[in-house]
Amino acid sequence: MNNLVKRGTNRINKDAEKLLAVLFSSVSASLSTFNDFVLDPEMVSRITNAVKEYGVSTSDVVKALPGELEKYGTAAVENFTKAGDEFGKHWSHIKSQSNNPELVSEATNAIWEDGLNNFRRNSADMKSVERIRASFDNHLDGLIAAARTSEFWERTLGNAFEASVYAACLTAVDQLLINREVLINGSKKEREKTFMGILKNSGLMAAGAIPVSVFLGLTLMIIPGATMFLSPLGFIGVAGIGFRVVTSVFNHPSQQEKDALRAIKDYLKGIYYDFKRDTDGSITINIRKI
Repeated sequence: MNNLVKRGTNRINKDAEKLLAVLFSSVSASLSTFNDFVLDPEMVSRITNAVKEYGVSTSDVVKALPGELEKYGTAAVENFTKAGDEFGKHWSHIKSQSNNPELVSEATNAIWEDGLNNFRRNSADMKSVERIRASFDNHLDGLIAAARTSEFWERTLGNAFEASVYAACLTAVDQLLINREVLINGSKKEREKTFMGILKNSGLMAAGAIPVSVFLGLTLMIIPGATMFLSPLGFIGVAGIGFRVVTSVFNHPSQQEKDALRAIKDYLKGIYYDFKRDTDGSITINIRKI
């Protein structure tokens, strides 16, 4: 029974991780209607260190980046490897290298993870829940890392805007992150005032409707509960424009985006697991199709 529970839990964790990756990749692809930027892995110290220390290939380490982050260029990837916590991202082994030294150079046995979490685990193997947490963290950190580069805005908006517009967008994103605590936990009035201040002080309000709408779309992705202060300010409709720009999948899906939607549809037709703990502590598992 314990093995069955473990297998069922692992299946759910892997499916959740796969769905998250599909969703992020779909969004990344829809942001990528313009030319890709070149990634030079040799310029990213965390990548070169992983290659030299563990004997993995550069291409495998790059493939482990969240979504399609590498298409936003070297700066975005460098930002990501320094994100998460004060230790940045580590090339963390799923099965501990102390217990499984033969797997050290296996790229499938490692993922990017916040350094502090890697340190805390020490020589223990990575649990399934830790893999899921790392995946969620990586996708959010990857989005933020990309949004803090001019390449992201050039790729999303195209070359029809002046450099000052890209600069205003970058300033707005920085201010959004600096004031994240207030925007999440502040009072309704504090949140509204802070957000309006970001739009005005960054110069983004003068940049036009499209840059503002894309920024609003990012705000909804990065700040939990952002609708609570965007809606009273009348920005939800404008943010909708941003989502249409940011996620072109809704209007002109590419083949990659169609594949992503098909994968999501298949996932939703998967197995449903219902776990129930009895009074004696045993677990009953009911399995049925959704």
